[in-house]
Amino acid sequence: MITRRHIRIKVLHHLYAHAADAESSAAVLLKNLNKSLEEVHHLFVWDISALLRIYSTAIHRLEKVQQRNVADTDLESRIQAFVAIPFFNLVQQDHRLIAFKEGVHPDWSQYSSHFITICDDIFKSEEFDKFLETKDDFAVQKRLVKFIYQHHIAENEFLHDIYEDMHVGWGDDLDAAQMMSGKVISSWNEQGDIVIPSLYKDNSDAEFGAFLMRKYFEFAQDSQTRVEAKSKNWESDRIAKLDVVLMKLCIAEWRGMEEIPVKVSMNEYLDLAKEYSTPKSSSFINGILDKIVTNLRDEGLLNKVGRGIIE
Repeated sequence: MITRRHIRIKVLHHLYAHAADAESSAAVLLKNLNKSLEEVHHLFVWDISALLRIYSTAIHRLEKVQQRNVADTDLESRIQAFVAIPFFNLVQQDHRLIAFKEGVHPDWSQYSSHFITICDDIFKSEEFDKFLETKDDFAVQKRLVKFIYQHHIAENEFLHDIYEDMHVGWGDDLDAAQMMSGKVISSWNEQGDIVIPSLYKDNSDAEFGAFLMRKYFEFAQDSQTRVEAKSKNWESDRIAKLDVVLMKLCIAEWRGMEEIPVKVSMNEYLDLAKEYSTPKSSSFINGILDKIVTNLRDEGLLNKVGRGIIE
């Protein structure tokens, strides 16, 4: 599930690129923003399908073991215990995930040897030995699935390299995609239910990015004038372009998002400045925005309602 913070980051990246190259129109930026947000869902499908690839690799291994002339009963029983965990079949058969996969087409076939290695590591692990002691217990099965996902998918640098090759924004998107994968596992219960999470928490989050970007352009000239007026003691070439975009975004959110408190917006963009801009950007932006918000209040341009009134 994409958080509003993640949406803000996406909007920031697109607007910063626009600031460096003003050729793109607002319509093109909105289209690109929506596409990049959808890519989070694509990454989630690849991520959860990697977990399913471990399952299908185990089934293939079981068939190979059973075809041997000399039986390996220990390995066979280990694999049988693993493939009997209902979670994998439940996820594999979920119609929503099937639809997502049909649109994304995850294909791990060229990495078969890597998944064979993962299976070997799982079956030899202490965690798997503990699982075998009470393998029919639901809580034990769920704990093993969580362990496998965390240690063999989420923390797998080889998979990260693959994601990086196929998806430019993977660094920012992976946390959101992995959070969605984690929710699938956490939702599994003894009744055999699982939940494939939506990309957004609700409709307001789904519309948040496009609305924020529109408000940015609506107030762009006025915001630029305010930023320049409050930073006139600074040489313009010393002010990072990213800082200007961050301040204009914050102003747009203040003026356009009636139900978001002023302090919430301020803190969000100060955090983004700490993460993406220069070491001194956060304190600089804080000082400029403090002056601007005072003026906006005095001019009656902060029309907050509901939760937005909270200070």
